[in-house]
Amino acid sequence: MSKLKRLYSFFIVLIISIPAYLSLLNNSFFSMHDDQHIARLFLLDKGIGQGYLFPRWVDMLGFNFGYPLFNFYPPLVYYVGEFFHLIGFSFVWSIKLTFILGFILSAYGIFLLTKKFANRIFAFFSSVLYTYFFYHGVLIYVRGALSEFFSLAILPFVFLGIINLHEQPSLKNSVLLSIPIALLLLTHPLISLPTIIYIFLFLAFYSIVRCINTSKHAFRFLLSGLLSLGLSAFYWIPSMLERKFTLIDNILTTELAAYKVHFVCFQQFFTSNWGYGGSIPGCFDGLTFQLGKTHIFILILSVIGFLTYLFYKKKKTKHVQYYSFFLILTFFSLFMTTEASSFIWDNISYLSYLQFPWRFLTFAGLFISVTSAYGIYLLFEGIKTKYKFKNASTIFVVLYSILTIVLVGRYFIPQNYISKSDNQLTSFEEISWRVSRSTFEFVPKDIKTTKSELDTTIPNIQMIDTVKDRYEIINGKAEIIPVENRFMNKKFLISSDENIELRVNTFNFPGWTAYLNGEKTIIYDSNDFKLITVKIPNGDNLLELRFEDTLVRSIANLTSIISVVAVVFFILLFKLKKVKS
Repeated sequence: MSKLKRLYSFFIVLIISIPAYLSLLNNSFFSMHDDQHIARLFLLDKGIGQGYLFPRWVDMLGFNFGYPLFNFYPPLVYYVGEFFHLIGFSFVWSIKLTFILGFILSAYGIFLLTKKFANRIFAFFSSVLYTYFFYHGVLIYVRGALSEFFSLAILPFVFLGIINLHEQPSLKNSVLLSIPIALLLLTHPLISLPTIIYIFLFLAFYSIVRCINTSKHAFRFLLSGLLSLGLSAFYWIPSMLERKFTLIDNILTTELAAYKVHFVCFQQFFTSNWGYGGSIPGCFDGLTFQLGKTHIFILILSVIGFLTYLFYKKKKTKHVQYYSFFLILTFFSLFMTTEASSFIWDNISYLSYLQFPWRFLTFAGLFISVTSAYGIYLLFEGIKTKYKFKNASTIFVVLYSILTIVLVGRYFIPQNYISKSDNQLTSFEEISWRVSRSTFEFVPKDIKTTKSELDTTIPNIQMIDTVKDRYEIINGKAEIIPVENRFMNKKFLISSDENIELRVNTFNFPGWTAYLNGEKTIIYDSNDFKLITVKIPNGDNLLELRFEDTLVRSIANLTSIISVVAVVFFILLFKLKKVKS
């Protein structure tokens, strides 16, 4: 496409997406399940303001004892939000603009993907179907799952990159494919895991059906995969290897979100009512898993269109192969959400980290949109062989798009609006207590815990525990002057006539290192909450605490730096045309 056509196409896609986020265009925030985004963005902004480009550790969360939030939680969406905040938007608007950007990018990404197989009219049609897929709305207006929601914006570019690499096998396309895969890893690693399955399915399709050189293609995809892992290594390597020091495995995969109780019942694809509740065992969840009548009907019609195309063309073409493949991927995605697929979940252990089988609706929505638009395109291509209907395809797409937006778009609204300011949503009480109670899986695993009313593990911490000073003297008397109190650097001038024990009200975690007058000293944490405790001799002393990179983090950081340099180097070579494409 020319630059003018690209601009025109993007403008149309932008218009298509507007009704999906129209209810966000006000000065209020809105209710959702995962309502920690303002706090996380606030803490990222504060950490960057303290001089940390990537603050792995943040204070206030973890009941004001702090924890390594961005060592484990994917950071990309909050950096997107931080961009909006740095150019002048409030925290509330920055999060809402991140959601809005996700809608726009997903609509444009699916347009580009479908454009590989159909004309622009049907590529626009796929944008409508993808944007107004019910699960797309659930992710924002019910769950508020910002990272998972944004992964829907990146996935079309991943599959587009795979197809481009197949059509033009080159070093350039291998490098370019690594970028969206890396972005997906930094957005939602749990969605990245099943994406690997789809990449292998694409490879199998190209090897068996498209008859390509398997070894050469495998090498090119392997190069893309290694580069993407390298680009995102600074996050995923520590996240994978250091989660054993937290409550992540105990809570997320065994208590709160065991996959065996979150399968979708088949009838829920058709008759699941819209709601703002949660996922529960059985077939009567509080949120919808329906595909939508408009999407079901158009998918069935696309199959009829495909058969019509076969009847009139009477020969195998690229369209026949690709449509059949996308249809298989659609049904495979739906199958993986149901209990019939439990044998796969039981035998592929890493899938348990996905927590909810219905997360495969992310892929189902993508492939339903592409498959449906593609099949209707083939329907009109087949009919054109026999009959001439001028502008019939355009009229059909416009009318069905309007119908879809009207019928599904009306659900794309929050349950409640929240009239709270940035200050209220980032207050000490809000973050250190309310938000901390809702997300505490990153605290050290050996802290004192108890059982909740739902029989789940929770920290045995009361609200009164969150209002402590940053430090307290356990034994002895001393005069203490806090010199520095940043997230990952804390300094205290201590003057005493006797030996003392100083407790800093910060969880001890691998990476925290204590220096007494410039020399390393021992950290003790044999207390209920594994709080940092240091023995200080009499006299005048300078105690410094640093949250330093472990060996794992250092290797991960270096891997990412090398990978970024390599990708930038190759891109410059491509621009200068020193490497053939």
